[in-house]
Amino acid sequence: MELTQILSKYKGRSLKEEELSHYVNWAMDYFHDENHVTDPYLTMTLNLDLTQARKVYENSYKTVEGASFQAYLVWNLSRALQKEWTFSTRNIDGTWYLFNNLPIFTPIAVGGDLRFKDVIIENSTELSWQEFAQAYRSEVNNENAQLEILPQKVWALCPFIGNLPNMNFTSFQVHRNKLKTGRPLFYFGQRMQTTESLFVPLSISIDHANADPFVLDRLISSFQSYLCNTIH
Repeated sequence: MELTQILSKYKGRSLKEEELSHYVNWAMDYFHDENHVTDPYLTMTLNLDLTQARKVYENSYKTVEGASFQAYLVWNLSRALQKEWTFSTRNIDGTWYLFNNLPIFTPIAVGGDLRFKDVIIENSTELSWQEFAQAYRSEVNNENAQLEILPQKVWALCPFIGNLPNMNFTSFQVHRNKLKTGRPLFYFGQRMQTTESLFVPLSISIDHANADPFVLDRLISSFQSYLCNTIH
């Protein structure tokens, strides 16, 4: 797929220097300059409180056809990523672009020889909860399990949201693609239920060129706000 096709299909446009702050312009150049930084990614694992989010899901969202709590997490994380615009910027051949409708990539463990299959949710930013839940369920239930559905140039742009429901990790680092596009990577782990609370480990890898702990804090706040809001 050519760049013009990628920009058209996923609603992308090039970023102009004058519309970015001094710091953002500096970071986008500095952290992708291999003379200064060999690996621009920052990785951390958070212990995310899902107690209220689960209550909201059970009371307001569970009855939708195809619904699952994991789909609810992915849907709201994708919405938070769209709200915090810097997480939708990507570097392609040295130029930074802003996208408004990238697909969501989430690998699903299926076992056997294949191990994983690719689940791709298109138009995620335009889908209602009902539409997203049905699309996610359809992809998960698709028996035609495949890998590398998307062209590598497109796959390397997609937000990566994985799930390891049987792994109670305290730290988890995802290997990065050779293409330094600036996409964020997330992995949910095993949920831990106590008497009154529900937590999940969430591994996060962000490119320091277009994100940092400051904007990540805003992203997590937006994510939690969406999860706990009964009105969307």
